[in-house]
Amino acid sequence: MKPTSSTSQLLALSFDTQSSPTIVMASPEDTLDEEGPTGWGFAWYPGDDRAAALIKDPIRTGPTAMSQVLHDWERFRGTQFVCHIRGAAKRSTEQDTQPFSRSYAGRDWIFAHNGDLKRGFKELLVIPGDSPFEPVGHTDSEHAFCWLLTQIRNLRARRLADVGWPTLHGLLQKIDEAGAANLLIADGQDVVAYRDLEAFNTLHYLRRVPPHGDVLHRNEHIELRLNHAFDETRSMFMISTTPLSDEHWTAMEPGQMLVARLASLQWLSPSTKPSNVSPSSPLLTPPIGPPMLQVMSGQPGQSSVSQQAQTVAVPVERRKMVRPAGSRVVSLFHETIYRYDKPIERSSHLFRLRPVHDLTQEVLEFDFSMTPAQKMRSFEDVFGNQSSRATIDHPYNELKLVSKSRVLVHAPLSLSSPTRRTSIPLVWMPWQRQMMTPYLLPPELPETQLRELSDFAMSFVERQDYNLINTLLDLNETIFKDFSYVSGSTTLETTPFDVYAERRGVCQDFANLFICLARLMGVPSRYRVGYIYTGGYENKVQSDASHAWAEVYLPWRGWLGFDPTNGVVAGLDHVRVACGRNYRDASPTSGTIFRGGGGIETLTVNVRVEVDE
Repeated sequence: MKPTSSTSQLLALSFDTQSSPTIVMASPEDTLDEEGPTGWGFAWYPGDDRAAALIKDPIRTGPTAMSQVLHDWERFRGTQFVCHIRGAAKRSTEQDTQPFSRSYAGRDWIFAHNGDLKRGFKELLVIPGDSPFEPVGHTDSEHAFCWLLTQIRNLRARRLADVGWPTLHGLLQKIDEAGAANLLIADGQDVVAYRDLEAFNTLHYLRRVPPHGDVLHRNEHIELRLNHAFDETRSMFMISTTPLSDEHWTAMEPGQMLVARLASLQWLSPSTKPSNVSPSSPLLTPPIGPPMLQVMSGQPGQSSVSQQAQTVAVPVERRKMVRPAGSRVVSLFHETIYRYDKPIERSSHLFRLRPVHDLTQEVLEFDFSMTPAQKMRSFEDVFGNQSSRATIDHPYNELKLVSKSRVLVHAPLSLSSPTRRTSIPLVWMPWQRQMMTPYLLPPELPETQLRELSDFAMSFVERQDYNLINTLLDLNETIFKDFSYVSGSTTLETTPFDVYAERRGVCQDFANLFICLARLMGVPSRYRVGYIYTGGYENKVQSDASHAWAEVYLPWRGWLGFDPTNGVVAGLDHVRVACGRNYRDASPTSGTIFRGGGGIETLTVNVRVEVDE
């Protein structure tokens, strides 16, 4: 029979970029009980190396000179941390103190176990004599670790993701059959947690995004702070035996396994035993067929991440709608009125209000009027936008612009490359890079801010194994989930770094952040202005004016839109109008007052986007 309790505590942290959390151990009683819990161990991957660093104290759990390393040492910095506190080992020795580490396939592997295996566990978890993995100490936990690495080696896997999550789930349940087993495993890329099938002890998880403020995570065993100046903008995923705060932690179900990578939940199994599935590649692979068509149609609630992970309980709130693939006709009405209390005597204006007409979008009707009436000159600007220019050289107190359109929108083509898996960095011919240079330069920001944003961008690249499409989809959905849409919270002068630090903004801010991060990855990206039909979206505010999203250039596909405000690929809900390097290149209306005015100016915008039935 399995034991029903344990004093051991497991803790794992996964950050999106390198972080240095402050860890403080709770003080135990002054006198130690021989039969009571003892010791602690901490493992992490400094500087995102594949080699792990371990610090153990098999005797004390309270503050000591050694535990000071956990927040005073400059090398205590990384993206993965695994901790085991107050293990009930019979022998207080270094070799029997968790977590354990072994080197295999060019990386260090970390293992921590909460529970006790029953008598005869060695007969259930047989380690062959020719296995390179052999326990150094005398614990059942280390034996289970060596058995697991032997199985991984027999599968010829060189990292956890190569095993295939369903297959790894089965291996951990094999350990579970030998006794009580709450488990943590890390390989420098992924952190895997497993909860005992018979509900021995508990495991909880929580994902936090900035800004963190002065939040304190603490229970009776450990205190965790994110008070380092460089860590205020880090997202993190925490796994703990008991919750560390009053926030809403999710309890793992008995028999569940989860996978966290760079602060993101990658895979969550059902609580029942997994089906007999052969080893597979990592979860986030672009889906093929109808699911991709649904994503491309701009359906709320659909993304390659959620489509592929049929069993993943990652909450994607706020949207759920079904739309047929194909085409749709969208009717647009856009009215802009400028009012001045002092007459404008002379002004010049530039308008970009005519929708794009190409293979995926056809303009069926377009009408544009301006009051006071003025002769306009139409032309195509350097970015291919249909533009009009007008000069008004007589006094007026009100300028009214009205555009009406009917547009036939076709579903875009598949995201996937027809020939091969495309990875980051993209390779360009010299003339291609010359043409793309304007779309590869990030905004002019302080170098320190660009370095911070570059680290953030690379966290998506590394999380998706340098797969281009998966990286872009992950970035798109993360901005949607982790950033708050707050009207009026920003201005045209708000920078991508401001949005990144505050985790809030509106559509133009999320587009600017996506563009900046994509360019820092070496992926050409541009700013797109248009309209969105919000019939199936909870956020209706974004349709009260023109909408903004980002477009990236894919070598096999051309320009493709990503809408981070809604976490979808631009499709049937999006009507394209103008594009450019930034907002100023694609602004629907702009102008200069040469004479007059100087008083109070008011702006009224009325936009309606409707789908023709």
